[in-house]
Amino acid sequence: MFEKPEQTDIAIIGAGPAGVAAAVTAAHAGAQVTLLDESPRAGGQYYKQPALDAKDKQFPPTVAENIRKGRELLSDLQHSNINFQHSTLVWNVLPEERILNLYGPQGAQNLQAKRIIIAAGAYERVTPFTGWTKPGVTTVGGAQLLLKSQGLKIGQRLLLAGTGPLLQLAAVQFMEAGMEVAAILELQSRKEFLLKAPKLWGHWDKLGQGMANQKRLLEAGIPFKFGYTVAEATGDEEVNGAVIMKVNGKGIPVLGSEETIEVDTICLNYGFAPAVELARVAGCTMVFDKYFGSFAIETNENLETSVNAFFVAGETRGIGGVEVALLEGKLAGAIAGSQLGFTPKVDESNLRKEQQQARKAVAALGTMFPLKSGLCKLVKDEVPVCRCEEVTAGEVRRAIEMGVTQLNQLKPWTRVGMGRCQGRICGGILNQMLADETGVSISEIQPFTSRAPIKPVPMESVGGGDDSGEFTWEDHVGYGAART
Repeated sequence: MFEKPEQTDIAIIGAGPAGVAAAVTAAHAGAQVTLLDESPRAGGQYYKQPALDAKDKQFPPTVAENIRKGRELLSDLQHSNINFQHSTLVWNVLPEERILNLYGPQGAQNLQAKRIIIAAGAYERVTPFTGWTKPGVTTVGGAQLLLKSQGLKIGQRLLLAGTGPLLQLAAVQFMEAGMEVAAILELQSRKEFLLKAPKLWGHWDKLGQGMANQKRLLEAGIPFKFGYTVAEATGDEEVNGAVIMKVNGKGIPVLGSEETIEVDTICLNYGFAPAVELARVAGCTMVFDKYFGSFAIETNENLETSVNAFFVAGETRGIGGVEVALLEGKLAGAIAGSQLGFTPKVDESNLRKEQQQARKAVAALGTMFPLKSGLCKLVKDEVPVCRCEEVTAGEVRRAIEMGVTQLNQLKPWTRVGMGRCQGRICGGILNQMLADETGVSISEIQPFTSRAPIKPVPMESVGGGDDSGEFTWEDHVGYGAART
């Protein structure tokens, strides 16, 4: 059987900006904190720190500044009240007992906490097209992580495509690193962008950052193509070019607008979707985020979820960016600590006001860069949309023709979402396809049901067992056998 759980005052899942801020705030209040992250180093995707063998490398100025700021934040993790367990996956949660099932360097473990804060971050959203599984097609964030953690270039001549301010920020970083950016394809048309721009009036920091990045890119002669997307990645065994197309206001391709650009790498980012799997396993209520077109975890103003003693902060409760994540991490850490009788060294009222103001700015930004379901028209029937199970767009469309309207109906019909990524990549794509093919609102299409383990772990960490080594086996139809 599993050993008796270790005990902690506050368990925090995710060592990105929100998780670190929560841990530091709660620790300074006097609480014993256990911070958990499946990566070998704290910092999350935003404050990704270089690997040990990459510290001597020369990083581009904007990346180096980002690493420096992250190092300042992470230095506070040395507090004696913080136990940081890196390379540790939280694969399940028992909400009533507040027990987390872990798998890390020491194997399977259990952790019981008086309060649990989930700051699991988000995933990048992509859209499929012919050739999108070729070597040379990646996400913008993936290319950034390679640069931040190893100081390595993802390619020599890049095309960035998608929607949102990350495209410009990443292009500046890639340019500083010595990579050539062939073009930036922004899904929104110039007219759409200008019509929505007044929503950012008063949020001068957001406007200033965007204008500064755009100025640098224009001075470097990098083409901006508004209202465009990638239609095909060309090349036999790896990418050697991209066919791009104009799209209309619904994202539907404009026939006859095709152009070909010679590139060796295509980087995609169509926004982000919150990582909500663990919170959903715990039973936390979801809410549809209309600003970013995805489901997130619902909370009250204290960041408490519908499940007692559970909090969420940062992207898990809705896409917000680093400023929101830091504020919500501090707020969640402070309130969780207060509930346990500790005295936080922050003003909760001021924090709450700052957090709400930051959320308003992000909401305005989110409405400017929607993902358009019409992009699914680009996906030919033979193109795989679920890479793990090799399910094609044609198979999905045939299932929809037979009456499928929800992801959980589509799953047993085609096996989409049953692979190693458990729907993290294909879930958003299939959501868009269902909306496009059926006319159903995206907000009415429920995500795949979350089940433990939320990510793959060795069978013995799931099944447990007694000292005799004797186990029974239970068959789970559609999921294989599990040891009990």
